[in-house]
Amino acid sequence: MAVTQICAALIFLMVMGGFFTVAADDQARSEIRFAVAAQFPPYESRNEKGQLVGLNIELGNALCAQLKVRCTWVDQVFAGSIVALEQRRFDAIMGMASTPQRRQLIDFTEDLYPLTTHLVARKDSGLVPTVRSLRGKRIGVLAGSNREAFAQAQWAPAGVIVKSFWLNDQLIRSLVEGDIDATLQGTIEIREALLDTPYGQDFKFSGPAVVGEQLGNGVAIGLRKSGAALRDELNRALEQLKQNGEYLRITQRYLMEEKPSAMSGRGDGPQFHSGASGLSFSEVVRVGNTLYLSDVLGLDERRNPVKGGAPAQMKQAMSILRETLERHQSSLAHVVKCTLLLTDLDDLSQVNEVYLSYFLSDRLPARSVLSVRRLPRRALVAIECIAVTHDQEEPRSQAISLEESTKPPATK
Repeated sequence: MAVTQICAALIFLMVMGGFFTVAADDQARSEIRFAVAAQFPPYESRNEKGQLVGLNIELGNALCAQLKVRCTWVDQVFAGSIVALEQRRFDAIMGMASTPQRRQLIDFTEDLYPLTTHLVARKDSGLVPTVRSLRGKRIGVLAGSNREAFAQAQWAPAGVIVKSFWLNDQLIRSLVEGDIDATLQGTIEIREALLDTPYGQDFKFSGPAVVGEQLGNGVAIGLRKSGAALRDELNRALEQLKQNGEYLRITQRYLMEEKPSAMSGRGDGPQFHSGASGLSFSEVVRVGNTLYLSDVLGLDERRNPVKGGAPAQMKQAMSILRETLERHQSSLAHVVKCTLLLTDLDDLSQVNEVYLSYFLSDRLPARSVLSVRRLPRRALVAIECIAVTHDQEEPRSQAISLEESTKPPATK
């Protein structure tokens, strides 16, 4: 009987504790305490007088003014911000990518602004953001960031060396000094931190924007799951700032470089993307959201057909095709039409078996098969495709699991 009474008392205390926590988060407020990691200009940093400046600071102050509350900024190391939020050291995290992994732990407002991510490396490195290009290379990321989560989940299992840094300044210094080969960074912040400085003249964006579920598409304000009232207040204030023009006044000075990426590269005319130097054609031509890909052969790094006959060459060609699509914000799940070219139609059954293993059974592209007398480099098979791009993370094909880890990232 005593045990039953004790258990009942514990349950009562837990319920009441949860009630008081929710009540504390939902009560009328006179202040919002925002966590800030002041090392990311132009989003958030300190000027020569030690004053907080940047896009996130201006937006946070504007939201507080709209809500008629005091805005208090709390310095916080970014990597520990979610734990500190749960420990109630502050009310909200200002400027955090809203990803599915983080949404399992905390709540988020509507996105404040879009976010794009690029690989940055030396101009002569030849690196692009694919597993094949980065295998064995050292890629720097900020500890606890969405880029760390992406790199650990998508690249590390395939042999890419992911190095995490507590401070972005340390990361940039390691890149300049050659201790790492590349870094995964937000488009605007890496311009401010490196590319637009004298130290950044030898570096550039390598390949197209990197996309993935772990990266997210936008930056929002992170809150405790018990803070629904504060979330709703901030969302209403954000909408009011957009309606009265204050949001545009603040953001237009910072976000000009994000707009093309936020529109997923849509343009009025075709965009021509060359492949290896010396080729007489483009690897990919993009018109709107449609990608037209040139023939892909199953060649090795020396541009020779891989050994093993038509099936082995087809597997290599499909692997190259997949990586090409990923570099251009697409995937095998977004291929709409393919043409197979074979020098011997007797190879079709074996080639077809490989081909089908790379597509989901309910997402098979339209297809044609052509018999040709000869292919470049004396290859036995080639494939050309048309695909569309995606704005969000796509369904994964069956073959992606062969080289990429599907386990959740270990970071927040």
